[in-house]
Amino acid sequence: MVERVIIDTDPGTDDLAAIYLALASPEIRIEALTTVFGNIEVETSTYNALSLLEVAERTDIPVYRGAGKPLVRQPNFAKHIHGDNGLGGIERPKPTVSESKENAALEILRRCNEAPNEITIIALGPVTNVALALSIDPGLAQKVKRIIVMGGAVRVSGNVTPVASANIANDPEAARVVYESGAPIVQVGLDVCSKVKISNENLDRIKASSTRPGDFLLGATEFRRKAYITSLQVEEAESGIFYNDVPAVAYALWPELFEVQPAFVSIETSGLLTSGQTVTEFTGQWGNPDPNTSILMGVDGERVANRFADRISALKALAR
Repeated sequence: MVERVIIDTDPGTDDLAAIYLALASPEIRIEALTTVFGNIEVETSTYNALSLLEVAERTDIPVYRGAGKPLVRQPNFAKHIHGDNGLGGIERPKPTVSESKENAALEILRRCNEAPNEITIIALGPVTNVALALSIDPGLAQKVKRIIVMGGAVRVSGNVTPVASANIANDPEAARVVYESGAPIVQVGLDVCSKVKISNENLDRIKASSTRPGDFLLGATEFRRKAYITSLQVEEAESGIFYNDVPAVAYALWPELFEVQPAFVSIETSGLLTSGQTVTEFTGQWGNPDPNTSILMGVDGERVANRFADRISALKALAR
């Protein structure tokens, strides 16, 4: 059965990799891309979404612009990781189609209302658009099939503070709305993202395939790799690259490769040092016995990486 998805995204080099994995996978049908601030401004993320679809020859997929800032805070971009244009400074083809006119949050609502319990939202950036949709219609929580959230850190350190991941920290108030909504949530956090490294050998396989999407991805990757080595001092990036958004799509494709644990997750919004933390209770001993989240805590990272390279190398053949 084909998984119908809306990908909410802030492309972003790792978003690019994740979206191309989805495009390369016949098990997934992308209904729409909705864009949000995050790695870069929403205007740039929208242009990038249109451009990456142009490269993949999938301009049939509509793109809807969403939130340009958090619910109550100022945005905190990650251009030191993704470059000023979000895609490592590479030249982006000019889109031949325009973004759709509907607002992203309203489009999420419309599509989920028209197909209740059939659409999965894969949120690769701050969840502001999803929170806005839930604020307009709380009933969305019962109409969406599930929300796969790329964000959170449970038993590992955060990547923007010692305890918080970028996507949650960028709009913790929105994350709280989503996690408290009652919707089925799958958290794909740094606990698994840090275990999926696309090795140099796999990157070489993508290069050898000589597809336009693969070349576009590899071009954007170079800036990210250098940023990991120099800015973040991640020595492992010399032997491969971490695309943090890829496991979110990989889980939709291959759930058997992941270890899942139910838990009750609360989002910290007011702590001076802990804002954006995904406070996680596995046992129920603190008064929240019913889990509200399925957390990915383990992954066969090598198999995910190998399958990712297989799919990206064949993407040109699937473009339509």
